[in-house]
Amino acid sequence: MIKPLLFTYLAMAIVVILMDFRHLKQAAAINRWLSYSLIAVATGIWFYVTNLSKTVFVSVWISHVIQRLLPLP
Repeated sequence: MIKPLLFTYLAMAIVVILMDFRHLKQAAAINRWLSYSLIAVATGIWFYVTNLSKTVFVSVWISHVIQRLLPLP
């Protein structure tokens, strides 16, 4: 039920990215690379979350990473 909605969201996001591609080409190089890397990371997280047999919440995954870095009482 949720995966068709997620794929619809991905399709809409791709359409928006294609529409903004012209504007991204006119941006400064650093802004262009930051935009493309952010889009790639977000798409990677999206595929990681939706392609698993169980649901993985990104906030839980990030909390596990942060718990390793921060000393907790």
